[in-house]
Amino acid sequence: MSAVQNILRLKTVEKSFREPAGMLRVLDGLNLTISVGEIVLLQGPSGSGKTTLLQIIGCLSRADAGEIELAGKELNAASDAERTAARQKHLGFAFQHFHLLDALTARENVELGLHFKRQPQNAGRVNEVLERLGIARKADKLPRDLSGGEKQRVALARALVGKPSLLLADEPTSQLDSHSAEAVADLVRKLVLEFNCAALIATHDSRLHPVADRICNLKEGRIYD
Repeated sequence: MSAVQNILRLKTVEKSFREPAGMLRVLDGLNLTISVGEIVLLQGPSGSGKTTLLQIIGCLSRADAGEIELAGKELNAASDAERTAARQKHLGFAFQHFHLLDALTARENVELGLHFKRQPQNAGRVNEVLERLGIARKADKLPRDLSGGEKQRVALARALVGKPSLLLADEPTSQLDSHSAEAVADLVRKLVLEFNCAALIATHDSRLHPVADRICNLKEGRIYD
C-alpha cells in the first residue's frame, strides 16, 4: 500500500448491462479512494449502481474498464485465482438480509467466515469477535431465536472474524429499529478502529451519518462527495 495507507483505489471504472432497449451504463468513469481507518457511506437512489459497485470491489463481478486496486494490487485484469485470493485475504461482506444459515448456531455461522476465507478454525478468534460484538451469550442460539439486531451482529461477526482489510456492507441497518441501527453504527466505528481496517457501506439510512468519515453519492455512474 502507499504511504497514506490506501486500501482501495478505483480509477475510471465503467460497467454496462445489456437491456432490451440497448446498453445501460451503470458506472461511467467512477473514481474512489478509501484509506485504512475510514468509514465511507455510499448513497444513491435505487438502481444507481451501489450493489453493482460493491460486487465489483468484492471481486464478484468484473468492471468493463478501469482499475480496481485493493491493498496495492490491481485486480480487474487479474486472474480468477488472484481475485479469489485477494477476496479471501482482504474482504469481509455483510449483507442486507444477513444470509445466516438457519440450521447453524450463531457461533457456527461466524465460523463460516473463516471457512470462506480458507483459514483454519480458531475458537479463540471466534469467541473474541462474538464478545466484542456483545453476542457471546447468544453464541449457541439458532437464528430463529435471535432479534434482528442480534442477527445483524452475527452477520458482522462473520464478516470480521477473518480480520479483513475492508468491510463491504449493503444496507446493513435497513431492517433494524432506531436503537439497533444506532448500536450497529457505533459498533462499526469501534471495530474499524480496533481491527485497523476500513468500511464501505451502501445505505439509504441517515442514522449512519454520525459515524461516517465521508458520504459519497453515486449519481449517473460517478461518485460525488
